[in-house]
Formats: sequence, C-alpha cells, structure tokens
Amino acid sequence: MDEKVLDKYIRGEATQEERNQVVEWMDADEEHVREVMALRKLHDVLLMNQVEEVIDRAEKPMRHYVSWRKLFWEVSKVAALLLLVLGIQFLMKKEDMGSQNLYVPAGQRAELTLPDGSKVWLNSRTRLTYPLTFAKTREVELDGEAYFTVARNEGRNFVVKTQGMEVRVLGTEFNVKAYAGADEMQVDLLKGSVELGGNALGGTSCRMLPKERIRIAGGKLEKSRIDDYDYFKWTEGLICFHEEPVSSIIKKLELYYNIHIVVNKKDFLNELYSGKFRTEDGVEQVLRILQLEHDFTYERDSDLNVIIIK
Repeated sequence: MDEKVLDKYIRGEATQEERNQVVEWMDADEEHVREVMALRKLHDVLLMNQVEEVIDRAEKPMRHYVSWRKLFWEVSKVAALLLLVLGIQFLMKKEDMGSQNLYVPAGQRAELTLPDGSKVWLNSRTRLTYPLTFAKTREVELDGEAYFTVARNEGRNFVVKTQGMEVRVLGTEFNVKAYAGADEMQVDLLKGSVELGGNALGGTSCRMLPKERIRIAGGKLEKSRIDDYDYFKWTEGLICFHEEPVSSIIKKLELYYNIHIVVNKKDFLNELYSGKFRTEDGVEQVLRILQLEHDFTYERDSDLNVIIIK
C-alpha cells in the first residue's frame, strides 16, 4: 500500500478512490487491518496533543512530509512509557487483540467484513467495537450509524449493543442509528426479523417486521413503514433528502461533518428540500446547492468550527 495514500486515509483526507484502495488492501489480509487500526489509534492520540514531544522528535529529520508509518515506529521506541501514561494498546501485538475499535471520522464512511462473514457499513462519526473472533455469542458495540447484512447462524444470535438499546437478529439486513448523546434512535429493518430491547424501550422488547421503521425519541416509540430507500445510499457515499425540512437537514449536516450550524433566518428551517449529495464533497457544497433554491447567505468560521446562515 502506498504510504501517502495510507497517510491521507488516516488523516481523513483521502479521495473516494483512495479510500476504496485502502479498504480492498485491508480486506486482503488481517495484518493490514491491524496496521490501520494501530495507526488510527496513534493518530487520535496525537490529535489530542498528548505526545507533542514525540512529534517534534519525529518531524525534525523530515519536516517536508511526516508518514504515519514512520511516526508509528518513532513512537514505538517509547512504547513502554506511552502504554503506562496513556494506556495505549498497540494493535500490532496479537496478545492485545481481544477486540477491534474502528472509528470513522466526520465526512467519511467505511465498510468491513466481520469474523462471521457479516457485512457492515459505517457512517460518519461512527465507532464500532467488535471481537477478532466470535465465541458463544456474536456481539458488537455501536456508537453512531451502521448498516448490517448479517450472516445467518441458527445457533448464535447477532447482537448490536448501543447506548440504551440492543438489537438481536439471526440473519437479516437492517440499519441502526444510535449516536451517544443524541436525543433519538432509529432502526430500519429491510429484510428478516429483529428484536429490540434495553433501557430505551423501558425494559420491554419489540419485534420488528420487514420494511418497518422504529424511532425512539423523548421516551416515545414510533412505528412507521420505510417509504424512502434512497436514505440508505449513505452506504454508497451519498446523503439523500426527500421532502425533508431544512431543520432536519441541518441536524444531519452537523452530525455527519462535526460542525455547528447557526440559522438566524428562522423561516428557512421550515422549507422542504429533496436532493442527493456526495459525502466527500463537504458541507459547503450542500449549502451552495441549497442556495440555488432558497434565498440565504452563510459565513464559516473555521477557528470556531461554526457556520452561520443568514
């Protein structure tokens, strides 16, 4: 794998073609997955400014270009100290490989195959924790949004655990949206059967039927039919809206791109819009397209990570 492509992927700057290259490379060998997970974990630590001294040491001989692979080995020289201070478990070591923790940055998506053959697509700002091998149970933990195509196994349920909810299945196709801290959760069942449980349902359980949507917000559970399958094209890198109020669109843009959007033009929030956008084009491209049909201006403050719509 080309180091520059891998570095761009870790930094969240890769193009769709480059992301596909990395995903195919990861699918080819489990060792590649381990390397990417280790580099991503290192990247997260560095972004939190917890190892600035190590960065300085690594950058001195190569100011023009810093490779995450090279930086990883630089940090590895003081790995023992980092493990004690920061609690980092580098995924390169098999003895530390009880589980994988995959995080998808804002504005990106990812797909992977789990140890049982199940397929998962992860949306922006989503974290999935899963074991290297499934033992008696098949359990994963989700914070964010994911689309699952579960490999059927009559002897072992597949369980998706989120904050306050569990989704249990045998073999099916469904979408779960449950970001930690959000005021709502949503499950869409496309094929098969699932059973929901957990604190969000008041300790009860609920069985879903195909083409059914369950939304939990404000302590209330709402059932409806899935009427717009374009929504699930986020797995293909598209954000789709169908007769959706701008207020809802703004919330999704904030979530997917990790940015705060202030709307001073309140009547704009009630406008309806239908359209499709590529996730990789960014939040400002969505706003520019909206401007073609709606009268508003906006300013972006990169330092504060805020967009103000007027």
